[in-house]
Amino acid sequence: MADPTEAMPKSRDRQAALSVKRVLTREQLEEFAERGYIVIPDVVPPDLIAAANAAVDEQLRARPPAEGHVGVVYRFQQLEDAPVLAALLRDTSAFSLAEGLTGNGALEFPETVQTALTYPPFKDAREKPHIDGGKGRKPGDPPWTFTMLAGFFLTDQSTDDTGNLFVWPGTHRDHAQLFRERGPEAFTTYPNVKLPERDMVRGRPGDMLLKHYLLGHNGGNNTGDSVRRTVYFRIRRRGHEATWGQALQDPWYDFAPLRGLVPSSGETGQQGR
Repeated sequence: MADPTEAMPKSRDRQAALSVKRVLTREQLEEFAERGYIVIPDVVPPDLIAAANAAVDEQLRARPPAEGHVGVVYRFQQLEDAPVLAALLRDTSAFSLAEGLTGNGALEFPETVQTALTYPPFKDAREKPHIDGGKGRKPGDPPWTFTMLAGFFLTDQSTDDTGNLFVWPGTHRDHAQLFRERGPEAFTTYPNVKLPERDMVRGRPGDMLLKHYLLGHNGGNNTGDSVRRTVYFRIRRRGHEATWGQALQDPWYDFAPLRGLVPSSGETGQQGR
């Protein structure tokens, strides 16, 4: 699979790309269905990226990490308290691009936003991925599941080990297969599935990541010279809270336009990658 940043427009071309109405291509839909994530270049203009970085600076002045901190810092806010960060999703083509995976009008606008920072030098020792929302859950408790993760790069993560998120391509289908076999209650512990080679997600400021909820992922290494900054929104399809069990067992339950693009059972996992 080609690096999605290689064909990225530069300078004036980048500005022109931002003014064009954006829709996902057939190739992007197929890539998301097959691999469980895509990176879309130039979704957010530079002025909104600069404003978002300034908002993060303000967060850190108000509540700085410990002196000499190395590793991750996560901050969560209600969207009403973070209008500048909300603009990344609200005032760009980002939300409509996300609905290209689920159908127009299918998604609810999220209520919270996460700022994820990684202070260098840091190497994540975890070798296995996770799925959000299952940790510490007891049988019978509904997990905090959602439909997809939308991530916005505030810093350059176009090279390896600059805080890039780790993902395990195709595991969204593997996990759904396991939940079909064992039921959604298997979510109480991380599903033990055969793992492919992991990828580092690469992108530049202004790019957007869309990631399937069931795709295994983890934080990444930062051996660079600067703090990695990414802003995440966890987005749900309308009615997801009542159908989370079905969404765990059918990878296309919340993604109707993707159904049939790739096999969802029998040929998942290592095959076809």
